[in-house]
Amino acid sequence: MNSNVRYCATFNVDASETVAYNNPLFPAYVAYSVLSSYPDYSSISHWHRELEFIVIKKGMMTYNVNGTLIELTEGNGIFVNSRQLHYGFSVNHHECEFICILLSPELLQGNEWFYQNYIEPITDNLTYPYLYLNRYGWNQSILEALEYLYHSFDTTSRNGLSYFILIEQFIGIMKVLYENLDMESPIPKIESQELSSLRNMITYIEEHFMQHLTLADIALSGACCKSRCSLLFKKYLRDTPITYTTKLRLRKSLLVLLASDKTITDIAYEYGFGGASYYCETFKKYYGTSPLLYKKTHHTTE
Repeated sequence: MNSNVRYCATFNVDASETVAYNNPLFPAYVAYSVLSSYPDYSSISHWHRELEFIVIKKGMMTYNVNGTLIELTEGNGIFVNSRQLHYGFSVNHHECEFICILLSPELLQGNEWFYQNYIEPITDNLTYPYLYLNRYGWNQSILEALEYLYHSFDTTSRNGLSYFILIEQFIGIMKVLYENLDMESPIPKIESQELSSLRNMITYIEEHFMQHLTLADIALSGACCKSRCSLLFKKYLRDTPITYTTKLRLRKSLLVLLASDKTITDIAYEYGFGGASYYCETFKKYYGTSPLLYKKTHHTTE
């Protein structure tokens, strides 16, 4: 399995990430990645319907899930449940090698009764936004299944066996989760008001990032005041609303920068920076180099 880079992701109308599956017709993403492949050693906060599994192979990184910081170390990993805000990063720009696996629940949706009674109690369970995976007890069986899935998945094979193995390992992982998570306690069905408001503001930024955005505009989209807006972004994303918007604009501009012949001026205006000089100044602030030098040192295949 080749290493893949996902920082130039696209998004749905609700600002959830559109996952670039290995096979566009099969809703699964399996890859070996390095944190340095992401600008500033950090992905941007996002969510998606797919369940996310990370296994750290070398080094370490911090994972932010709904504002909670989890330190992931070599040999361990994390399960991020469906539609949870999350991203991985390294403040000190330390390298981290990891397996990243995203699996859509629809792979297990063949029987509606089974899906509603045994899969949704896990994917819709807001009691478990994430689960830290270590090498002890039943956690280890999940990590072993993820390793086996990663080494077995091969979309270039014509016999299709790897697809059977992926689904087999996926259902095995869900079985382990169902057996060991507390399914007896009441499952909260309503997301917290804070996260709901934050999602609305992120969605608004995603839809209007090319325009001039003020703190008041962003706060209004989340039905809150400016101070509350800033508090929510700081609490859950460790950024201000304006800084988050700037980082989003930069990340969106990367794909065009790397894979097209557009001028810096054109890119700057297209992605809401108002001019080439401001774009270059901001780009260097976050990535430590100019857009042109960045383009020269990165392959357009990224």
